[in-house]
Amino acid sequence: MPNFERNTSESITPSRVAAGGVPIGASGFNHRRTASAAFLNFLQFVTDLVLLNVTYHVMLLVRFGAFFAQSPERLRGAPWSIYAELEIFMNVFWAALAVMMRVYRRPASAHETNGYSTLEEIRSVGRAGILLSGSLLLVIVAQGGYDFYSRLFLAYLLPAIPLVLIGMRIVSQSARATVRQQKSPRKNILVIGAGSFGERFYETVRREPAYGYRVLGFLDDDRTASGVPSMVLGTLRDLDRVASRETVDEVVIALPDAPDETIAKLVTECENRCIRVALLPTPDDLAYGPLASRTIERVGEFSLVRMREAPLDVWSNRVIKRAFDIAFSLVVLLLIFPVVLAISAIFIKLSSRGPIFFKQARTGEDGRTFTCFKFRTMREDAFAAHTVQASRNDPRLTAFGRLLRRTSMDELPQFWNVLKGEMSVVGPRPHMLKHTEDYRKIIAQYMVRHFVKPGLTGWAQVNGWRGGTRTPEAMQRRIEHDLYYIENWSFLFDLTIVARTVLCVLRGDKNAY
Repeated sequence: MPNFERNTSESITPSRVAAGGVPIGASGFNHRRTASAAFLNFLQFVTDLVLLNVTYHVMLLVRFGAFFAQSPERLRGAPWSIYAELEIFMNVFWAALAVMMRVYRRPASAHETNGYSTLEEIRSVGRAGILLSGSLLLVIVAQGGYDFYSRLFLAYLLPAIPLVLIGMRIVSQSARATVRQQKSPRKNILVIGAGSFGERFYETVRREPAYGYRVLGFLDDDRTASGVPSMVLGTLRDLDRVASRETVDEVVIALPDAPDETIAKLVTECENRCIRVALLPTPDDLAYGPLASRTIERVGEFSLVRMREAPLDVWSNRVIKRAFDIAFSLVVLLLIFPVVLAISAIFIKLSSRGPIFFKQARTGEDGRTFTCFKFRTMREDAFAAHTVQASRNDPRLTAFGRLLRRTSMDELPQFWNVLKGEMSVVGPRPHMLKHTEDYRKIIAQYMVRHFVKPGLTGWAQVNGWRGGTRTPEAMQRRIEHDLYYIENWSFLFDLTIVARTVLCVLRGDKNAY
């Protein structure tokens, strides 16, 4: 049985050490944490073992049309089929490799993860999977089994073992990240309005941490009228300054008597900073106003109404979309990308000097910057490629680069961004940082498109708004399609966009240049 070891060391400050030298409350806490972490790793081991056996029988089905292959051959007088014997070897070898390579050694607590990254976890299980395939092959050769086993079956099984193990680890990491996000520290909110209404809301969330909110402070034009003057960070005009200095997840507007124009201006300012906005309406507003039909979140005596509702704000929808992204990107990266990479690498190097991949900083979800990957299609000295969009008959393009762009094959490396969680298969296309800064100033609701992950393809692209956007009007049309997608997302909608994208690629897109 694998040793599911744990590193349970903990930083101990003098204030937490009792007279006997034992941290106060540490013994029971560490014991529970270690037991819980060991159980999770044991569960991961069992999951991997089940996955290996399922993969084994799926490969039997693919090769022989049955989950259990019947073979009259016996090796060394074994009382079972050679295929059953090989499966036994696989299970024993995996348990042994898990111990020797310390595959299941995920840290027990968050502060210990610095020494063991998620990428290291993937590499570890990948190396163990490759060794498992190699060990099975050596056993087969050593006992002469290559004369009896189906070579096609082995060609299916041996590469599949490390691939499915890596795929499962990526899926489990994504699931753990989602759980951590749900259990992450409380959402940082900035309350606009420090009067009695906002003060009561603050006291409510302060007394009840279970609501998941942490008030950073208030903005109010009248600090003297506030019951919490020490927490007033500035006036309403200081919203941009405070949002630049603090990590603000959401702004709550607690101004029940403010005119609509003031509310609208505040909402625009927040969304332009990619900050979500919620209102604290009065009971009358909820009963008779335009907010009466909106979804509300109860926070004590208050009703929190978000200004922009989207299907992907629902946790279950995000899980569905992420699962599809992982599955789809794995299929492309394992089956299509290696062939395209081999061909593209040769012709890119032959057509011009420079790297195979083009890397560019782009704006992602919540306005965060990420590195977007593409096959390089321009000359290495085309430095303007980082700030200027490609155009039809662009002289910076190489001959092979034109072909890659016409067929959209230059975008394939972005499936790595999808697998990493920086992008999605479907979503608003990510823009260059310069374009984000330029257009956010002149197009209303431009930054709202960053409330979701950017995509390889999107609703705007399959409706003819792919490629360069030479005028603000063209960008405005793209943004309208992006907002429609965000507000009307469904899994079927994503599948429809993927299907239309495939059709566009097959018949050629006039805007692919």
